[in-house]
Amino acid sequence: MNAKPSGHLIALLREPVTLSSLNLQDGELISTDTQKRYPISDSIPILLDEADLGKQNRKLQKMYQWMSPGYDISDWLGNLYMRGALREMRRQFAQTLALKPGDRCLYTSIGTGLDLPTIAETVPLNQIEFVGLDLTLGMLRRCQKKLRGLEQSSMLVQANAERLPFADHAFDVVCHVGGINLFDRPALAVQEMVRVGRPGSLILIADESKDVILHDYQQKNLLTRSATKGMSADFSPMDWIPAGATGASYEEALRGKAYFLSFRTPVSAPT
Repeated sequence: MNAKPSGHLIALLREPVTLSSLNLQDGELISTDTQKRYPISDSIPILLDEADLGKQNRKLQKMYQWMSPGYDISDWLGNLYMRGALREMRRQFAQTLALKPGDRCLYTSIGTGLDLPTIAETVPLNQIEFVGLDLTLGMLRRCQKKLRGLEQSSMLVQANAERLPFADHAFDVVCHVGGINLFDRPALAVQEMVRVGRPGSLILIADESKDVILHDYQQKNLLTRSATKGMSADFSPMDWIPAGATGASYEEALRGKAYFLSFRTPVSAPT
């Protein structure tokens, strides 16, 4: 029988389309209004409707699935090639999160969990509640190994970041690294991050620039060229900031190859 995540974290989960509550029964999650059943695979709830994925998200899911076995090695080589710049950017990301004991953090597109070691440098992971989400099960399997021993305070979920399967206002901090630029509906993914964040919570998004997508992903990189061919790079991160947000900041990193976008969610509904 498959293991299940901690009960208090399962309580945060919702049906991804209707946002109805889910009941745990016989190792599955069952929607209270549609009665649709969602499996739990080795403690990872699978709250994903494959038919709901857009064209670009389906391509990304397939690309990262076959890349997942060697993803950490590729990142290590990339950091070596860039003389530690990737590692320093991860430290900047973790410091900007500024997590403190007792916080509940959602990390969408967590991948294999490469940011977990630097996050742990700022706050012990056993002192926060941590939820990671990704579109690709292969990436989550590798992230799961990095969270061993933290089963009571962490949970991984396979789902579409454009339809976050969580209750409203469930998290103190919501973050995302990589991939959002190539989503079918990146603005919707940000809206979902705002919805599940508590009023005044930090939203932090980091990703690569248009130039990286157009020249590196779509032309130079043999691993990504086929999957990303023809994908739109017409995005403007500042446009994703909702009305009423405060403390908005946009900062470039890696000599313009990446960016950090952050803001705090509105404390009340905009008028």
